[in-house]
Amino acid sequence: MDSTASTPTPAPRKPRRWPRRLALGIAILFALLAGGLWYAGRQSTLQWFAEKVSNKTGGRIKMTGITGSLYGPMHVDHIVYRTEDQLLTIDNVDVVWSVSRVFGGVMYIDTLRAASLRSETLRETPPQPMPASITPPFAVTIRDAKLDKAVFVSKGAATEIDRIHFGVQGDRRGWRVNGAGAATPWGQLAADGSIDSAKPYKLNFNVGLAQSASQSPHPARLSLHAGGDLATTIVDATGQAGRATGSGHLELAPYETIPLHAFTLKGRNLDPGFFSPGLPTADLTVAVAARIGRDQSVNGSVDLANDGPAGTIDQQRLPLRALQARLGGSLTSMTISGVLLDFGKAGAFTGSGSVQRPAGTQGLGVADFTLQTKRLDLHELHGKLNPTAIAGELRVGSEKDTQTLRANFAEKNLRLAVQATLSGNAVQVQEAQLRAGNGVITLRGSGRLDGDKPFKANGSVAHFNPAALGALPAADLNATLAASGRLAPEWATTLDFTVAPSRLFGQTLSGKGKLDADAKHVSRVDAQLALGRNTAELRGAFGAPGERLRWRLDGRQLDALRAGLYGSVIASGEITGTMAEPRTSFTLDASGMGWSTAKPRPANGTLHASGDARLVSEGSQRVAVLKASGSAQQFNPAAFGSPLSGSINASFDASGRAGKDWRGAIKLTLQPQSTLSGAPLSGHANVEADRAHVSNTDIQLQLGPNMASARGAFGRAGDKLDWRIDAPKLAALGAGYAGQLRGEGRLSGSMEAPSLSARLDGQGLAFLGRYSVRALSASASLGSGHGARDPLVADVQVSDFASGDTKVAALRLQTSGTRGAHTIAFAARGANFDAAAQVSGGWTGDSWNGTVGVLRNRGQYAFELQAPIPLRVATLPGSGVGGLLHPDQIALNGAVIRLPAGSVTIDSLVKLGPRWNSRGSATGVTLNYLTQFSPNLAQSVSGDLVLGAQWALDLRTAAATGGSAPALDGMVRVFREGGDVNAGADIPVALGLRTLDARAEVVAGVLKARLDMDGARAGRTHAEANVQLLNGLVADDSPVRFAANADMPSIAWLAPLTGQPGMNLDGTLHLALTGSGTIGAPALDGSINGDNLLVRWTDQGVNLRGGVLRAQLGGEQLKLQQLSFNGPSGNVTAQGAMRFGGGAAGIDLKLVANKLEALSLPDRTVVVSGQATLVRDAQHFALEGDFRADRALIDMPPQGRPTISDDVVVIGRTPPEAKTKQESATPLTIDLTADLGDDFRLRGKGIDATLGGKLRLQRVGQKSPRVNGSIRVDSGTYSAYGQKLSIEHGMLTFSGPYDNPSLDILAVRKTTNGEQPSETNVEAGVEVRGTAQYPVAKLVSTPTVPDSEKLSWLVLGHGMQGTNANESDVLGAAASALLSGSGGGFQNKIAGSLGLDEIGVSGAAKGLESTVVTVGKRLSSRAYLSFEQGASTASSVVRLRYKLNPRITLQLQTGTNTALDVLYSWAFD
Repeated sequence: MDSTASTPTPAPRKPRRWPRRLALGIAILFALLAGGLWYAGRQSTLQWFAEKVSNKTGGRIKMTGITGSLYGPMHVDHIVYRTEDQLLTIDNVDVVWSVSRVFGGVMYIDTLRAASLRSETLRETPPQPMPASITPPFAVTIRDAKLDKAVFVSKGAATEIDRIHFGVQGDRRGWRVNGAGAATPWGQLAADGSIDSAKPYKLNFNVGLAQSASQSPHPARLSLHAGGDLATTIVDATGQAGRATGSGHLELAPYETIPLHAFTLKGRNLDPGFFSPGLPTADLTVAVAARIGRDQSVNGSVDLANDGPAGTIDQQRLPLRALQARLGGSLTSMTISGVLLDFGKAGAFTGSGSVQRPAGTQGLGVADFTLQTKRLDLHELHGKLNPTAIAGELRVGSEKDTQTLRANFAEKNLRLAVQATLSGNAVQVQEAQLRAGNGVITLRGSGRLDGDKPFKANGSVAHFNPAALGALPAADLNATLAASGRLAPEWATTLDFTVAPSRLFGQTLSGKGKLDADAKHVSRVDAQLALGRNTAELRGAFGAPGERLRWRLDGRQLDALRAGLYGSVIASGEITGTMAEPRTSFTLDASGMGWSTAKPRPANGTLHASGDARLVSEGSQRVAVLKASGSAQQFNPAAFGSPLSGSINASFDASGRAGKDWRGAIKLTLQPQSTLSGAPLSGHANVEADRAHVSNTDIQLQLGPNMASARGAFGRAGDKLDWRIDAPKLAALGAGYAGQLRGEGRLSGSMEAPSLSARLDGQGLAFLGRYSVRALSASASLGSGHGARDPLVADVQVSDFASGDTKVAALRLQTSGTRGAHTIAFAARGANFDAAAQVSGGWTGDSWNGTVGVLRNRGQYAFELQAPIPLRVATLPGSGVGGLLHPDQIALNGAVIRLPAGSVTIDSLVKLGPRWNSRGSATGVTLNYLTQFSPNLAQSVSGDLVLGAQWALDLRTAAATGGSAPALDGMVRVFREGGDVNAGADIPVALGLRTLDARAEVVAGVLKARLDMDGARAGRTHAEANVQLLNGLVADDSPVRFAANADMPSIAWLAPLTGQPGMNLDGTLHLALTGSGTIGAPALDGSINGDNLLVRWTDQGVNLRGGVLRAQLGGEQLKLQQLSFNGPSGNVTAQGAMRFGGGAAGIDLKLVANKLEALSLPDRTVVVSGQATLVRDAQHFALEGDFRADRALIDMPPQGRPTISDDVVVIGRTPPEAKTKQESATPLTIDLTADLGDDFRLRGKGIDATLGGKLRLQRVGQKSPRVNGSIRVDSGTYSAYGQKLSIEHGMLTFSGPYDNPSLDILAVRKTTNGEQPSETNVEAGVEVRGTAQYPVAKLVSTPTVPDSEKLSWLVLGHGMQGTNANESDVLGAAASALLSGSGGGFQNKIAGSLGLDEIGVSGAAKGLESTVVTVGKRLSSRAYLSFEQGASTASSVVRLRYKLNPRITLQLQTGTNTALDVLYSWAFD
């Protein structure tokens, strides 16, 4: 083989093209992808996509105003979603989402915003099945979603929810909501929770709802928890508002035919009045339960109990005491049984019913329910209604599509009958009739509930008297009424009425009228009404342009409208404009008008006024605008209750408007012949004002010599208001006014920063008859428009201010410095006090900041601030200095006030807006310091007790609570730190206190009080009470619960509380009480037991011992089982019952005395037997009894004992206060019989006699008592002038007035040795006849001799023959005594009638023939003039005595004898 053979040449390689093709393909793919991404990111693509979505849904979803990109923020102006059942609109939607996370399988929306959402239900949605799946196709996250406002509309009612926000996450495990919240009409909503993706979709949601103080004065809180799943959902709820608490439990099956399986609701302490002041107060406990079984069985109950105070609606009480009902059966055959509506004393309703609704039945099916009462007292429902005993029933039924209502209630003079039906949409009232007495009110009508809801009604009133129902005006009303119209789409009605001849307020009443009206227009008005001589007319139309409604009032008998109003008034005008902005012109003429609940005052004046008034819309409010002008002639202010009378003639022109930006102007000119309090009155007054400015002021008034003037403006830069007063004779104002008052000044600046310079001086001032000031001097220079550098200088001095018992000798208020830095000093001094205060600080912006440097008082109630303390006072922005009168904020902290012993520390006293709070304590406060505030307490207790105290209070005013009453929370505690208390003044009793602790706490409107006391003599006492505050106060109707226990080893310390000086008590007392009800009508239970009781009143001779008390309390009654005492002899017992609830108290007590020694004194001993009863009920209040004196000895004190005159004041002793007795509604009737018995002895003043007889004492209320019967003298003597007269017979006969019995008394001096009377042995005496007020005394004798002889035998025991000088003097004195009687009697009456000080008769040394008559008159405290004339001689003497000093007297005598004597006296003590 040849080695050189050549190798074959390889074929050339073909070029490789696929990489380029691949690169080209990739480039094209990227270009297409980039182009697609670019196209998809265009705004037009987003709009195209939205259009496709709309087309895909058949136009149910429409979006407009789309901007943005699928890759970034998107915005949609308007989205509409409409179905047959719902219309949903969303505005201004903004979405920011992350496209990159879509490739990771997550739809992530960072923010979702929408301005508003509106959802309107077009028709009821039929039940929907449970969704097959709620798992999203991919994970979804919405981090932050917010919706400004959502409105949900259903059946025309709209609900708005604002500021909705939430976050949502959804994946294959389920959905989760976090941080959800919204502002709802019911409060702030907060929610979070989750729902699983797997059936049956387990739930776990929590929802909270809380109200703010701005939404409700009593914010409520509600918490909900939803658990279970969508097949069976469990909802639990709890809530609280104030004291009210509640809970609820629901078991739901949302996708079953019957979604409700079980329902439970419980509530406690529910008070309707707490939520709305207009509702009655109650304390309700509610329990409602219902369960529906799977077999459609029904079981449920309703229970309500009212534990609040019983009362009537007009007492703001809920009369309903309990409500009960039971449900049973099934959904196709339901029973309602055991229905009870208990209205307490008013009666009760009972009832039952059933509902038959077989499957497939439309509507309610066949239903029947009856409610009946056997007795209903309307007076116990409302206090103004009459007591009744109404019986009857209310029946409601349903069959097919017709429901019926029948009611029939009646008593003797009252009947109510109602019959009505609802068939489909047609309402028919066949009869509604009320009969009261002879009066009848009847109503019939018909209407429909579909379409424009037309209606027609007719009514009549015949001889109806509202007073037949209760405390309402008496009347006899007769009228007919016809009305027709529609209720939709807007209401419209035609009304026609006639008032046939009737009577009201004692006057005739008649009238008729007709009109057409709708929401915007009133037309064809023609109405007249007359009451007595008063008439009212209305004619025309109103509401559309050009229409006029003319009105006229003619009041010629104003007292028929209101008691105390008199005179006449005639007014007329025209109403124009629209319903939104009506206006009326008016012309008014009045004459002789006045208003006085007392005696009418003269009113001859006349008033003429004309103008117009209108309402103007300003935003959501309407304000009144008024313009008027006119004149008054002979106007008397006293006719309207002013203390000043007058006759004023004036003309005026006034205008103004109400509302936030109020303003007004008046021009008043007084015309000639005007007077006030009898003084001429003249001048004028022109003023214009708004909330920030007073302008065009020109006032010039002159009353007699007194003048007042003001001129200028105030409130703006450069304004000046100058004023001047020159009143040299304030007495011209009338009685009760006096003195002189002069002053002048200038007011400038603004309302927020006023500037004032003024001077005022007064002397001898008196105002209103109640206030007086001896001297007044005041000057001020306040502000000048330079801010903080404005001067603040003032000096006010008052001397001898008096108002009733309040007297201030000197008072001074001084300020110095500037607005930014000043000092204010105050000082006041009186008889028992010397007070001073000083603050320093400055005004900055809307607040004053400074320190209280001095605060003290010396004398009574002494105290002193220990060290200066800071004080801050702030006003509302823009209120200026005037805001200090009602500051918005106050802060005072760390004040220590020293007392003479002890101190009070105010840790804080703060006001923030309408809220006050304070904390502090006291220590070392003595009892003696506290008794200064109560003189009565100072007289009853004493000792070295030392007290401490603590307090922490939070007061919210009515403005803070949003209601009409304040709310108080906090505590006050007072406790013993040491020392003891002595009870009583005459014989003090030490209580031996070891513990004294009193505490009061208010929480959520409930006052909780507690008292603990322990003492050696006082024993142990523990008491607790809870009181529900009403309108922030403890009222008679406040519900109360309390308990008290006391063990007292001695009640001696209670004696001073009786108010009887010298009375002593002792014994043991045990008390155990519980109570409920109200403060005014408590219901008490418990016992009161006492042993070894003692009542000793030595001054009055009362000495009762060995007492036993056994009493039981139950409800509103105290049953006195035993109350007995032993006297020195005999005993007394009492038993019975007392009722203290239900308004007037009730009493039924019986007292029996068995030979009781009631009085045990050496000079006063009375032993009595007998019995008495005291009975009180609604018709009677009577004390009746019959007593007999078994033994009595009464020693009367001798005449002439010294007594204290009424005008003598004993220092340290409080004079007794005059008590004004008021007649009670049921006056006390007294009927007592007293038998003096056989051993009733009376001694004293010369009498020693045994009395007998029987008296009957009768008295009704405060009328004078009447006495019938007689007192006789069985035996006795009377000693006088050294002689003992034998009382032959004596009889006092009472036949009415207790103080003026008729007299028949004969007392004689028996002859010596029992001899028969003769001319030489005369038996003389005195016979008294007539009455006690006009006795007639004469001398008698056997045999009959001259009066001088009778008197001699009576006094001396022998005749006139042989009478010596001394015996003559005795006879003269006896004659004078017989002539005058005790105390001067007849002589004093003669002297008083003649204006003399003395008339006397005296005997000279030679017997009665020398009798001298003396008359005298005191000329001054030192001079006395007398004249003496002999009765049987011509001798006469005139004497003048003049006392130079207490020891030397000059006596000048002229007449029969003339002399000048110097008399010197010397007294030895």
